[in-house]
Amino acid sequence: MLLQQIRHAAGLVLMLGACVNILAAQEPAKAASSPPAQESATAFNFPDFTAIQKIGTSSKALLMKVHFSGSTVRVDLSPTMANLFVTSTGKVYRLVTYPDKSKSCVVMRRDQTGFMASPLEMLQGVKVERTPAGTDVVDGRKCKVEDVVVTRADGAVMKSKVWEADDFKGVPIKIISEVKPDMKIGALYGDITFEKVDPALLTPPDKCTPIEKEGQVVEQKVIK
Repeated sequence: MLLQQIRHAAGLVLMLGACVNILAAQEPAKAASSPPAQESATAFNFPDFTAIQKIGTSSKALLMKVHFSGSTVRVDLSPTMANLFVTSTGKVYRLVTYPDKSKSCVVMRRDQTGFMASPLEMLQGVKVERTPAGTDVVDGRKCKVEDVVVTRADGAVMKSKVWEADDFKGVPIKIISEVKPDMKIGALYGDITFEKVDPALLTPPDKCTPIEKEGQVVEQKVIK
């Protein structure tokens, strides 16, 4: 059963990668022309919220529930799988609940995650530069558009384009982020509710297996 769950997790990661490639092939909506941009160093400061994240296209998309608080993001890939991005420590936790209700946790550095990316989390860092890029309309809502460059504590630099609707307290309803120089990931956000997120959803388990040792742990369980 454990190996079956692991195969399921791998398949979900590959499916997410396929959706990323579909989205990267599309040109983002072009923002309207605007006066010369004035760069801002103001970091994003979102209130707690929960939303539905859609990655992909209208014909092929993945829907996930996301929870945001402070600078921590939880993405529920399914009722039994979640990724927890803790920006303050630079760690990502992969959480799995098995049919017998047992649970596992694997922890990794941000640079070890591969396709495990969260556009919301990619807006968080020690330095955030925001440049106005005009206005646009997404899902019938007027948005201001910004080009965002984020520098992390480890020196990594991430670039995103962000659409912020006037009536959603600054929370983006669309983000397209550069995962690699030749790859982008994007998401739409809907059903946004502003309420305090349960701290239990954002707190990593006390015991997590470093990703470097994950294979050793699986092998031991299978032998038993």
